[in-house]
Amino acid sequence: EWAMRGIRVTAVAPGSVRTPMVTELARAGKMDLAAIRRRVPMGRLARPDEIARVVRFLSSTQARYITGSVLAVDGGWMSFNQPGDAHPPVDGALQAELSCPAECTDARIVLVTGGAKSIGAAVARRFAANGDTVVIADKDGTAAAELATSLPGKHLAKSLDVAVESDVVSMFEELRGRFGYIDVLVNSADTADRIVPAIEQLSKQLEHVLDVNLTGAFTCAREAIKAMRPGGVILNLGSIDSFLPFAPRHAYGASKAGMDMLTRCMAAELGPVGIRTATVAPGHIRTPALAQLAKAGRIDLTAIGRRIPMGRMGRPEDVADASFFLASSDASYINGSILYVDGGWTSFGDAGNASELYDECFAEAAG
Repeated sequence: EWAMRGIRVTAVAPGSVRTPMVTELARAGKMDLAAIRRRVPMGRLARPDEIARVVRFLSSTQARYITGSVLAVDGGWMSFNQPGDAHPPVDGALQAELSCPAECTDARIVLVTGGAKSIGAAVARRFAANGDTVVIADKDGTAAAELATSLPGKHLAKSLDVAVESDVVSMFEELRGRFGYIDVLVNSADTADRIVPAIEQLSKQLEHVLDVNLTGAFTCAREAIKAMRPGGVILNLGSIDSFLPFAPRHAYGASKAGMDMLTRCMAAELGPVGIRTATVAPGHIRTPALAQLAKAGRIDLTAIGRRIPMGRMGRPEDVADASFFLASSDASYINGSILYVDGGWTSFGDAGNASELYDECFAEAAG
């Protein structure tokens, strides 16, 4: 309702936070903090400032295309779904629960798959602008090299097809030898199936999309874990199609839904060793691929714009800013969460248009 008036509405859903009230309840024997810590994959309660930093981001211009999203800040609580403890017992509280760790100002090693073009390229640029060293891995090695040389600082380009497991393994072995470790993995490489009815889609087309979008992301994450230290982050580039189906693209939606669960499973598994995972789920982003579909008459950009409460499609930079935040220390208690960057698309369930603001001039100016 409020998006068409230029007002964004978001929510933060904290998990267990070490507030004065919680401390007093524990002191009175009415709350078992040790049991809570064992239930959280990250092994601790949040600090109030960790919640405040998320609120600050969502209130900022960096979250300009985020509205209607509910962001869980729970250390992975909602990603754990099995008997027993999510984290081994600890003696007392971890230091990170009691005080904010010193800010690390060292440049990070950031690997962005599918990083040569479109959203992946915007993500690479955002990290490079922060002074991080970016490894741009893309099937188009030439485009990756061109982008790497255009960015400020020294960066690395690699030709990589994430669907070829042996190539992924070899690349990570090379990166470990060169850098020793990796701080952030952004799984941005993806592909999509043709928009055709299910009865016309071939199994091999489905398999190819899953090989790239899901299996490829898993393989990269598996190898990245071997090179990560505590504080590492695995960030998956998902889609609103994992939550709301786009019927003709069965493989794409299924692969992105699988990626969401991959994020949550890894959050539960890796939280105890200090590695966080999260998914950024973009809505309709003004990319060259989207423009090609519109030019071919496969999609109607005007109709899409009117379906978005904010009245415009997003820009790659909108996704890049959200990705950078989730990989930063400001998101230190976000683990296993999915952040929708969709202009409110997933919040609209009515008939008709979500916005009357859309027109081509507005879209070009905004996107």
